[in-house]
Amino acid sequence: MADQGNRERGLRAALSNPRVSEEAKQHDREILESEFGEHIQNPQSGQIKRRASSGKSSSIGLHSSSSVEETPQGSSTGLPSAQSQTSGGKARRASTGEARSTLHEMSEGKDRGNVIRGLKAALKNPHVSEKAKEVDRKKLQELGEPVD
Repeated sequence: MADQGNRERGLRAALSNPRVSEEAKQHDREILESEFGEHIQNPQSGQIKRRASSGKSSSIGLHSSSSVEETPQGSSTGLPSAQSQTSGGKARRASTGEARSTLHEMSEGKDRGNVIRGLKAALKNPHVSEKAKEVDRKKLQELGEPVD
């Protein structure tokens, strides 16, 4: 069986999840009360009564930090959405037709060894086009590195 602490945290998390049905939340409240001795005093405020071993109850919140604020559904939390985190496509190389200065100026401030290793890795990568590989071969030659 799963760790009891994890189970309790999961049940408590379901209570604060707006996507969980009210019926499921009620079932989770009943489990929390019967198995863990916690009684939800006010479901809206997130207050829980936990029975202490001395028989006294203490009131605690669902969250350990008082700085946690609930946001209304549909509002932004300031975190990037999953859609903006992923590009949704393959990684792309910079266009070779752009006006560029010398390779030295382009790689200025970068570790020369890392630049060389990246260019060599691109040559061995089957997902890099032949046109891009040719550009990388020229860059390696400009850096004085042997091209395989």
